[in-house]
Amino acid sequence: MPRFPITGSISCFLHLQRFPTLSKSHFYPSFHFSSSSYAFCTHSTSSSIEIHHDTIINRTHLLNYIRNLKNVDTAFNFFQKMVSINPLPSVKDFNLLFGFIVKMKHYTTTISLIKHLYSLGVRPDVCTLNIVINCLCRLNHTDFGFSVLGIMFKIGLEPTMVTLNTVVNGLCVEGDVARAIWLADHMENMGFRWNIRTFGAIINGLCKMGDTSAAIECLKKMSERNCEANVVVYNTIMDSLCKDRLLSEASRLFSEMSSKGIQPTLVTYNGLIQGFCNSSRWKDATSLLNEMMHVGIMPDVKTFSILVDAFCKEGMISGAKSVLSFMIQMGEEPNVVTYNSLLDGYCLQNQMEEAMKIFNLMVRKNCLPTNVTYNLLINGWCKIKDIDTAISLLGEMVNKGLHPDVVTFTTLIGGFCKVGKPLAAKELFFTMNKFGQVPNLQTCAIILDGLFKCHFHSEAMSLFREMEIINLDLDIVIYNIMLDGMCKAGKLSDARRLLSCMPAKGLKIDAYTYNTMIRGLCKEGLLDDAEELIVEMEEKDCPPNKCSYNVFVQGLLRKCDISRSRKYLQIMKGKGFPLDATTMELIIDFFSTNKEDNALQDLLQLKFV
Repeated sequence: MPRFPITGSISCFLHLQRFPTLSKSHFYPSFHFSSSSYAFCTHSTSSSIEIHHDTIINRTHLLNYIRNLKNVDTAFNFFQKMVSINPLPSVKDFNLLFGFIVKMKHYTTTISLIKHLYSLGVRPDVCTLNIVINCLCRLNHTDFGFSVLGIMFKIGLEPTMVTLNTVVNGLCVEGDVARAIWLADHMENMGFRWNIRTFGAIINGLCKMGDTSAAIECLKKMSERNCEANVVVYNTIMDSLCKDRLLSEASRLFSEMSSKGIQPTLVTYNGLIQGFCNSSRWKDATSLLNEMMHVGIMPDVKTFSILVDAFCKEGMISGAKSVLSFMIQMGEEPNVVTYNSLLDGYCLQNQMEEAMKIFNLMVRKNCLPTNVTYNLLINGWCKIKDIDTAISLLGEMVNKGLHPDVVTFTTLIGGFCKVGKPLAAKELFFTMNKFGQVPNLQTCAIILDGLFKCHFHSEAMSLFREMEIINLDLDIVIYNIMLDGMCKAGKLSDARRLLSCMPAKGLKIDAYTYNTMIRGLCKEGLLDDAEELIVEMEEKDCPPNKCSYNVFVQGLLRKCDISRSRKYLQIMKGKGFPLDATTMELIIDFFSTNKEDNALQDLLQLKFV
């Protein structure tokens, strides 16, 4: 094959990308070449193979040989043989090998080999560059793949529908559906009509974005263009509809698909059964299960796991056990997902002894527990305040080589707080870093709330400051917890300082924040300050809600400020805000002890007459 330089665009692209330089030391086998026999042997730790020149000349033999390659090492050796032959095999022969390596998911290796081939002066064809684009998209570098598409135009190579669909799919996978549609439309203007793969990629992207209505419009567009949708397209949209709980629309599509002669698959039924179970439509789910078996589609472990999980979440453990028994009768062995669902069902019912029986059963069945398994059990024991058993499970999972995650630590921290051991929770909070786990917002909220509820106010405030120092991204919920704790502890000066600095941190003060502060001020009898916050809420475009007024009126009533109580009750009536139970109780108490007070009688009439 002739060797010659080609447009600098490809050279620039290949040299700019940071892919590994081809090196034999990167691979395990070594090779030697015998020119007299046109044969060479590759030596690896596992086997020795012999490849003849005739294998490369005959493309059928070449394809068969490539299909029999065992791993990337033997593929690399075969590549070395091919580039050692003079004249070089055609680029099409190399493409067969590259395609095989891509199927093994060695995308970076494939690009490195193509880069090496280019350095030998071998001109890539459309198929080669399609392979490069595919690898880049698989590596989530669709932007680079887009660049290669531009290079193809520059050097005069005509992209194919494979090229277009590969880039479109890559963009959709990365969530850039708008750009994918723009590209597909642009290519259509150049004569590339959308086909089933184009529509399928875009519909899948739209569904993953949650824009199911746009996906349905795309399905209609397919029909208008005489491009028949297949079962994969229908499954994608129906699954998205089920997740949105639009089950009537999903059922309509199922009927439409069947009327067109498109046979549903196991994936179809599993998606619909999941949707019906999530909406507690057991009759419909059971009907689908019977229907799929009637048409010869046997439920798999996923089908049964969906049903077990749904029954358990509804507290119907007996139903879940019946499904499990039927599953085993059908010859399907429960997997870790199935066992976790049943185990979770018992944990939700606080039946921890039964949960441990399921745990022991799965171990006996050689079904290895996962982080999820242990997290469910730890949460279950923490719920019933058996923190010792929960901690022993933490030790067990570590001994088995599992790594506790942020869910594990957050659950245990909550457990310690629940049993009144917030200092142990705080110690565990700092232990997380040793396991490479960064506390999330829920972790921070639980530990701070626990410290305040157990009256460890100074520890909570100290920990909060440490969270700020290490730049944890604290949100309005965390600040609300701090304000509430400070107010309940009577630390109003600290609470006010915290409230005043929140806008500078980019936090929008909401009604809950104001109400927390108003409650704290009223508790300390600072009614004028509380009233100022009511006014400020109106000014800051955060109008007081029914809770704001009830809290403030309660403060006024407790201080016997009947005049202002009447004023704000009138405001509440005008806004249509109801009295809550505490406000009504305070008014009635006042009336029962001050029956002759005309102002109080008027107060009652204001709301009740």
